[in-house]
Amino acid sequence: MTRMVLAGWTVGDHYRMLIALGRRHLGEDEIRTTLAPAREEAVAVLRRGQREGVFADHLPAPVLAQALEALMLALAEENAECPWADPAGETAATAFLVAAGVAPQAAALQVQDVVRRDRAAGAG
Repeated sequence: MTRMVLAGWTVGDHYRMLIALGRRHLGEDEIRTTLAPAREEAVAVLRRGQREGVFADHLPAPVLAQALEALMLALAEENAECPWADPAGETAATAFLVAAGVAPQAAALQVQDVVRRDRAAGAG
C-alpha cells in the first residue's frame, strides 16, 4: 500500500494540472470512473490488511478506500496550490496510512523503510 501511495503521489505531482482540470471539467463521477482500477486494487489491499489486523476495520474496505482516495486528492490539490515540502510524498503516504488505521509512528517507519529499500534497489 505504501508503494502504491508513493507512486500515486509521483503521478499526481507530474499530472496535477490535468487532474485539477479533470476534476473541474469532467466532474467527480468521471474522475471516480477513471480511478476505479486503482481503487479496486486499493480495496483488495485494504481487505487483506484488515484481515491481518494492519488496517482499521471500523469501515468496510470499499468505503475506507473511497475516503482515502479523497484524502489523497485533497492533499495533492493542496500541494499544487501551495507546495508544502513533500516532493516525494512521504508525509502524504504517512497521513494515508494513519487514516487507514496504522499508528502514526509505525506509519512513518513503514514509509521510511519502503523509501530506503526502493532507493537501495534503484542504486544497485
